[in-house]
Parts: sequence; C-alpha cells; structure tokens
Amino acid sequence: MSKFYDTIINILKLVINILFVLQITLMILVFFTATYWLFNLLNITAFDFAQPIAMAVSDFVKLFYNQEVEIGGLYIDSSLLLFDLIAIAVVYGIAKFKYHIHKAIDSVIISKKKCMAELEAEFNKQLQKEAEASILKCNNVAILVQFDAKNMFIDSCWGGDKEDGVQEKIDEAFKVFYGAIKNIEGCRFAKTGNKMLIMLNDFNKVDNLLHFIDTSVNRIRENMRAKHWSIFSFISVDVYDNKTNFKTSVYPNLERLIALHHKNEAVCLGNFVMRYKLLKEQLFNPFMRGTYNLDGECEVWTLVKKN
Repeated sequence: MSKFYDTIINILKLVINILFVLQITLMILVFFTATYWLFNLLNITAFDFAQPIAMAVSDFVKLFYNQEVEIGGLYIDSSLLLFDLIAIAVVYGIAKFKYHIHKAIDSVIISKKKCMAELEAEFNKQLQKEAEASILKCNNVAILVQFDAKNMFIDSCWGGDKEDGVQEKIDEAFKVFYGAIKNIEGCRFAKTGNKMLIMLNDFNKVDNLLHFIDTSVNRIRENMRAKHWSIFSFISVDVYDNKTNFKTSVYPNLERLIALHHKNEAVCLGNFVMRYKLLKEQLFNPFMRGTYNLDGECEVWTLVKKN
C-alpha cells in the first residue's frame, strides 16, 4: 500500500517537473518573440538573431490563425502577439494547475500517513494478541513465604536475648499458616528451612490464594501481637509455564525477591504483573517498588490489596 501511494506521488511530481519545464520554455519564447516583434516595429535590428525562432512560432500560429492587424494604415502580422498572449495565459494556467497538484500531493501524503497508521495499529494489535497468547501460556504460580519474629519486650533499653524463642514463634506461625491454607484446591506445598513454597497450577485461582495468604498472615500477626511478639512476613511471587525449569529459573528468582526483605509485602517481577493484568478481575493493585539488581536490572513490584 505504501508503494501505491509513493507511485502516485512520484507521478504527480513528474507532472509538476514537466509543467515547470513547459513554463520556462514558454516564458523564454515569449521573451524572444515579444522583443523581436517590438524591435521589428521600431525598425531596430538589435534582436534580429531571434528571427528564426520568431518565424517558426509565427508559422506555427498561422496554421490556426492567419490575419493581420491594421494600425495607422499599416498592416502588422499579429501572429506573434497572439502567441505571446496565449503563452502568458497558458503559463498562468500552469501555475494554477501546479498549485492544485501540490495540494493533491499533500492530500495523498495525508492519506498515506493515515493508511500507514492504520496498518501500524493493526500490526501492533496483532503483536499484542500474540504477546498475550504467549503470556497466557504461563499458567503456573509459585509463592515463597518466610516469617521472622521479634520479642516486643526485648530492646536496647530492657536488654535480653533477642534470639530467645524466635525460632519457636516462627515454627508456630508456619504451623498456623499451613493449617489455614492447606485445603486450597490445586496447591502443593513444600517446606525448605525457614521458608514455605506454595505452587499453584491454575493462574485463575491466584487471587483466591493471595487473598487467603494475606488474611492468614494478618490473623497470625494479630494473634502474636497479643502475646507481645511481632511477626514479619516476606512473600515473593512468580509465574512460569510448563517448559520453564523451576529449579534453575523460578526458585532463584523467588529467593532473590525474598532477600530484598520488604516486610509484610508480596513482591514480584514484571512478568507476573503482565500475566496478572490479563485477569478479568483483580483483588490486588500492582505498584512498582523500584529497580533492583537481581541477576541484572529488574523492576520489582508489590501487590497491594484493594479496599
């Protein structure tokens, strides 16, 4: 389509160039014939070198018009004068015609830009569909949860062993947490040290899982606060497809995100956000936390539950 418009523009430009040459030619002929005719009336021979051109033009005009004009009893050949008048009129007409051709070129250029914009929009739309289709293949979710605890009675003022009882409270938090979410359909669980891995094979259920995790963690935090303990959660989320190597690609990302130690937040990378935004409804709003060096520069997002 672009070549079609370019061809039309090139043709119109060629017409303009031809008309320009015709204008110049006519103006040169008008100059020589008018000057020769005037000098000839005044019996001045200074412009006789133009006689061959004048005679050729005169002979051509006489093929269509052959009359003489009487001025003061003298009969004057009017063929050159007629040619000059017609040539000037033609030059003026060509100038007007060229103006309209330039307008036509502008119109073709606008049509070309509009057409190219539509083609680009259609191409981008197709690319977006292909990208979304590729993103939708990522249907598996992995969530890594880590807890930390702090005795609210122990600080720099009161003293005490800040590690005393911490592991017991972390284990207690994991026990309560697992009891709250173990019955969620489609989930698999694995405990690795002081972290719990949750895997879900249906992305459409991710909101339900994240909601239960958020609710359970908040309940644990409130219960522990009543016992004068602060519980902090660190949660990382990732998405992947069936072809992705979980051990070498997914789990290391989860560990790196956890290592950022954003307390009481669920953090993820941009690939999860792109997949999450394709859900028809979302319970969480993704907000960009910043750019971090996680095996390369990566944008890290946090998932905030909607009110």
